[in-house]
Amino acid sequence: MENRSSRNLGWKFGRYAGARMLGLAALLAAPSLMAEDAAAPARAVRLSSVDGHVQISQGGQMIADPAVVNTPLFEGTQVVTSDDGRAEIQFEDGSVARLSPNSSMTLTVLNDSSAEISLDGGLGYIELQGSGQGHPQVRFSDAVVTASGYTVLRVSLDTPPGELAVFSGNAHMDRGAALALDIHGGESVALNADPAQYNLAESIEPDSWDSWNTDRDQVLNAEASAKTEATGSFINNSNPAWSDLDANGNWYNVPGQGYVWSPYDGANAGWDPYGNGYWMFNPRFGYMWVSGDSWGYMPFSCGMWNFYGGFGWGWAPGMGACSPWWGGGFYVTNIGYGPGGYLPPMRPHRPVHPGNPGRGNKAGPYPLIAVNKRPPSGFSNGPGRDRVEPVTIAGHVVQPLKPLSPRPMYDRSASAFVNHALPAGAGAKTPALPGAHPVGVAGTHPAPGARPVGAAPHPAAPSHAYSPPPVHSAPSGGGGGGGAHPSGGGGGSHH
Repeated sequence: MENRSSRNLGWKFGRYAGARMLGLAALLAAPSLMAEDAAAPARAVRLSSVDGHVQISQGGQMIADPAVVNTPLFEGTQVVTSDDGRAEIQFEDGSVARLSPNSSMTLTVLNDSSAEISLDGGLGYIELQGSGQGHPQVRFSDAVVTASGYTVLRVSLDTPPGELAVFSGNAHMDRGAALALDIHGGESVALNADPAQYNLAESIEPDSWDSWNTDRDQVLNAEASAKTEATGSFINNSNPAWSDLDANGNWYNVPGQGYVWSPYDGANAGWDPYGNGYWMFNPRFGYMWVSGDSWGYMPFSCGMWNFYGGFGWGWAPGMGACSPWWGGGFYVTNIGYGPGGYLPPMRPHRPVHPGNPGRGNKAGPYPLIAVNKRPPSGFSNGPGRDRVEPVTIAGHVVQPLKPLSPRPMYDRSASAFVNHALPAGAGAKTPALPGAHPVGVAGTHPAPGARPVGAAPHPAAPSHAYSPPPVHSAPSGGGGGGGAHPSGGGGGSHH
């Protein structure tokens, strides 16, 4: 029989989880939820993919070396990849930023009203999903790039002051008062030391890391194909982290509580939400939980975990928005009720500087504290959750939700955009007026190394996928990428 207190708490937190008032309700309900640290409200984005050696620093202090997936990144965070490292950052609106080896990127601005990504070195890919409040803009050297609608960019600092390629969509670039330029899908621009000078080409030279960027898109598209009505119901449903839940567990619509999600391994009473991952020190909030499960970002930033007798572990995000703990200026662990004998997670205390007996912050970095009570989800030896059978939660028999649509086809053809070239000439073009777009105007010249293939009309940009130009030889190294960048730069060798 189901534990009554479990049902009541599930109703209470299932209804109110996600609201900013949940933090107070949670703190009153369970001693294990007491927040040790409080700070100003903050916005965070997710480190969603890590390959090879990647480092994270915050305000000049090392946070993680090596970095791990699911780390929340705040304003001022810098992500640095080594010669074998690759990283991906996901924003709440679905925008992503990716770093190839020997590259670095800083979240220079990240608040409720705006975001700015600065490529500090190397080669990066940025996919912007739209426009509006909080939509990121991109900075490299002294240039600032904005976009309207779905736009895919590649930024390289291999040759300062840098090059910008627009695979799809439309971008606008400013260099102070000296230059305002519109760049469209299939075009690229190489900057000059003189802010008013540039080389614009209606073509894009392929890079060996283009295929890696495309492969990551394919992974995200495959996960998004499992979307259910549950994730579509939340205000912040554009966040790609919701797709991880659809792809790795079942959603249930429970009367009186709203949606409850459970990983496939969650039916096992020996399974623990906080059983696999790390405690990572953050200068603002102290130790924060970083899940070792691939889906483990959203269920540990808001909502409430509960163990329901006869069902197992379930996570209730609440009705409406799922507001992260740090959005309220504090961080807590979010366990409501567990099975009999369950020991709640013990959050480490903030380290204290030897010379400051108060709640001072000594110089980092602080090592990650690993928790290995169980293997990552998907590899449990216990009985797994049935993916199609009805279950009983809080006295209600409910069916798992089904995906809304089949898996979309992914366009990998070379026809997603067409290369163009302008008439040959010498020297760079200075526009007559700031903001004037010189495409098709005599005297505008292709960027060095551009390969003309003939003029053709621009095709319509795809909604969420694109295909870069073909790469003629396989790059060295594994995992769908190329070799390391030249000294001081980003991706593999250029073709």
